Amino acid sequence: MRNRAIEYPHPVLNEYTRDYLNSRFAIDVLSHADNGSEIIIELECQIDCDGLVQTISAGDAKAILRLTCYRTSLRETYDLNSSGSTIIRIPKKNVADSVDLQAMIVAVREINKFRLPEFNTDYFGSIEFKIRKGDVLANEPGLKIKLNTMLEKNMAGIVQVRGDLNATNMNVHFAEVSEERPDLTDYIVITLPDMDYKNYARMMTKKHLKNGVERFVQASVILPAITEAVGKLRAEETTVGDDGDTITHFKGTVWADSIYAALIKYGITDLLENQMSDYEIANILLGNVTSDSISNLMQKLTEWSTIREDDPTL
Repeated sequence: MRNRAIEYPHPVLNEYTRDYLNSRFAIDVLSHADNGSEIIIELECQIDCDGLVQTISAGDAKAILRLTCYRTSLRETYDLNSSGSTIIRIPKKNVADSVDLQAMIVAVREINKFRLPEFNTDYFGSIEFKIRKGDVLANEPGLKIKLNTMLEKNMAGIVQVRGDLNATNMNVHFAEVSEERPDLTDYIVITLPDMDYKNYARMMTKKHLKNGVERFVQASVILPAITEAVGKLRAEETTVGDDGDTITHFKGTVWADSIYAALIKYGITDLLENQMSDYEIANILLGNVTSDSISNLMQKLTEWSTIREDDPTL
């Protein structure tokens, strides 16, 4: 999203300045869908400024859309129709979780004497500005679109495990909606000391997954994180501001919305009224991982015992 502190050497139409009078620039999302191989977004550009409309008609400027996906580092620019709607198509494989959209009007060539009737004369008097190709003439706040694909069908997927060479202890980070670091956005991130992570990664190889190790690991690493996550959502639902509205920090992230969607799937529609513990709920969300891990461990112990009895060298 745009930083409102940006200052330009020429008038720019946006909601943070009064460079223009009685003017407006905005976009509306008419529809969006991501249930196929593409994300299809229909947008409508609104320019309430005759001077900028004429500048675009003269071929001196154009309206564009800047799309950013911080999760995949995708950055694309699309031309917008200055009147009517525009449909953009984004291959779903290129994005994840959410996309940020921001529209702007930019100069497509140099304008030596740029002056519009809508300029605020209290600020600029009769000054004419020299505009360079690519200069921003108008922009709007931008918006974030959460994708339908953001909901993790596998609950373990909302917890990301990574290593850190400098870490001496495990750290768990629960993303909030206001999270500013792209690498921590939307998910629960567990950071392990480097050696612990290497062992974790080694156990999560396909060879070991076939041997039933995955559920052991989920029970020891993922289940505690989901348990705490359920507790945080419960606590959040009881946090009320002075205006009587619930104050939310987590709802709206991928991990929180995924848990709420999974709760509904299992018939849990009200966390506060539900009598089960956070641990019991987390275990259900992970498909009764405790039972699976105990059963698999018992099977492995039996196998190891059999191997030991059959090996005459032991």
